[in-house]
Amino acid sequence: MYPTPILAALALVAAGFPLAFAILRSPFLALLLAPLVAALLSTGAVILMLVVGGPLPLWLALVLAAGAAAAWWLLRCPGEPVPYGGWSHALLIVLALLPPFLLVFEPPFQWDAHSIWWLHAGYFSHDGAYARAAIGSSGFVFSHTDYPPLASAPVAAVWSVVEPDFRTAQLTAALVSFSAIAMLVHLVRRALGGVSAWVAWALAVGVGLASWSTASYGVASGLADTLWAAAVAGAVVALLFGADPLRRPLLPLLLLTVAALTKNEGLVAVVGVALLVTLRGRADLRRAGLVWLPVLAGGVWVVLARLADAQSDITNGSSGGAPSRGDQGAGERFQATMAALWDQVGPVLAGAAVVAVLGALFLRGRRRATGLASDGWVWAANGYYLAVLVWTYLSGPNDIDWWLTTSADRVTVLVVLLAVVSCAGWVGVAFGGGRPAERDPLSDGPRESVMSGATSGAAD
Repeated sequence: MYPTPILAALALVAAGFPLAFAILRSPFLALLLAPLVAALLSTGAVILMLVVGGPLPLWLALVLAAGAAAAWWLLRCPGEPVPYGGWSHALLIVLALLPPFLLVFEPPFQWDAHSIWWLHAGYFSHDGAYARAAIGSSGFVFSHTDYPPLASAPVAAVWSVVEPDFRTAQLTAALVSFSAIAMLVHLVRRALGGVSAWVAWALAVGVGLASWSTASYGVASGLADTLWAAAVAGAVVALLFGADPLRRPLLPLLLLTVAALTKNEGLVAVVGVALLVTLRGRADLRRAGLVWLPVLAGGVWVVLARLADAQSDITNGSSGGAPSRGDQGAGERFQATMAALWDQVGPVLAGAAVVAVLGALFLRGRRRATGLASDGWVWAANGYYLAVLVWTYLSGPNDIDWWLTTSADRVTVLVVLLAVVSCAGWVGVAFGGGRPAERDPLSDGPRESVMSGATSGAAD
């Protein structure tokens, strides 16, 4: 690695740390969340630049100042550190996820990273007029100019103040994805507060490592698929997996906003999660309605992109430079789609379904005692996304064989993560659930009780 990428990584952490600390009240976990917060702040700067105009560094300065003010306000509210937020917990997450993350030392050669995310970062790093012209240019349709900006915005922020290079872009994007996966691990550990500590940590780390399962190159190569999938999975764990979904809403709402502003598939998945959370929390719709704020954020980008004349190959029916569907019939596309999806995630889904059925037959009472919600919510979220995924492949304009070959491994990351989350719940209940509160071996105090969920605090 060269000095510039390292400095960019440090700047990313420094920019997001104040607000991350205000949300979590743990300096150690805040270091892990900071890149994700910095990406969200830089996305806000990009959107303001597109709406108002002017250079990106100006808006970055204003947004960072606003983020610092928000952090100061949150820290004035009563609150306590989140559970499992000690230095040993953060270190365990980092060490467990570090081996597959070392793929970041591979050369930055992924086509989609260059032709989509870093191309967008290039025109975002200039000014509003330049970026709007690029978004509306017919010459850039191949780069999916309608895609939301979060995966590109932190790269653009860095490039706006240093000499652009792809190593810097690769490390910046990889850190943001790593941050989302780290939060997924943390939230799984929190949800499994009623499970034996070592079992809970092993399961939480296993869920995080599943982020590399179908597309191992996706995390560290500058792509956005694992980023939004891990963010959605983390929000599902916080809002649909645990017993009290909206007790500490800030972190899951942040994750949903990240997903909605990262990719179109992320926004679609966020809508599904919002529907399920609203249904689950229908007794208190005022609180449940909070989950629609990330949907609103994604909708703002959709409107802004259309006003800038961005074109989508899916909604416009053009292949955007990809092979067109030709004479392919619905039956042929359906068979090809199901075969490809089975190859990617079929065995994992089948195994998770068997575990879920056995768990529902023999462990439902113990699951409730452990403090976990019904497993049906996780499967509903997974089924919703799978249905949308199949429909997209059936109705899209691209040649189905080419499309599946180039995308199926990336777009199924969320399917695997949610299946593994379901499995983790039942395995935790079977081998470590229903026990009295015990001391976490990595903590200086007792673990949080099953009934209280997380240590209460207004910050998160």
